[in-house]
Amino acid sequence: SLHICHISTGRGAELVRAAKKEGLPVTAEVCPHHLFLSEDDITDAYNTNLKMNPPLRTAEDTLALQAAVADGTVDCIVTDHAPHAAHEKDCEWEISYFGCIGLETSLPLMITNMVRTNKLSYTGLVRAMAVNPRRILRLEPIKIAAGYKADLTLFDPNKKVQITPEYFESKSKNSAFIGSELYGVATDVFVDGKRVLANEVVVPGGEK
Repeated sequence: SLHICHISTGRGAELVRAAKKEGLPVTAEVCPHHLFLSEDDITDAYNTNLKMNPPLRTAEDTLALQAAVADGTVDCIVTDHAPHAAHEKDCEWEISYFGCIGLETSLPLMITNMVRTNKLSYTGLVRAMAVNPRRILRLEPIKIAAGYKADLTLFDPNKKVQITPEYFESKSKNSAFIGSELYGVATDVFVDGKRVLANEVVVPGGEK
């Protein structure tokens, strides 16, 4: 059997690490917002894009989770992508919806905060964001070989990007990272043999 844990605390990472050491069939995932944001980022402005479930934890937790990604305790980077309409977030903290969008910032966040800081290699990045999720879900591995349809993301790791509302293709703009300056831009994406992103521009319907 397979047991998947979503962790957001250093204690959670410790439990998963201990379980793996005992040979238990456990895997773990973590979101970029729990890796790179903490409760200290919630100020008196009460930015509701920082309201999520599980909630942001301590700065110590973020460091413990980063270490767990680096040593392989965490198998997968996920996003818990939660788009919301503006009115669902532009309100009092107590009644605002939980969650933030995360798909479009996950790669640059990992490159900026993990790879460029030498906490994680590009091999580790690809393993956590692409290889391990398919393995855990028992999907066929992606191969760059004759007879296989292209399923690839090409990216420029050194290109700098400003995270603004205009950055997002998503109709929802409820990102917890608006205002950040990050490195790493996906330039071209191929899905099932179709080019769906070309030179940073979405290709409606894709092209072969």
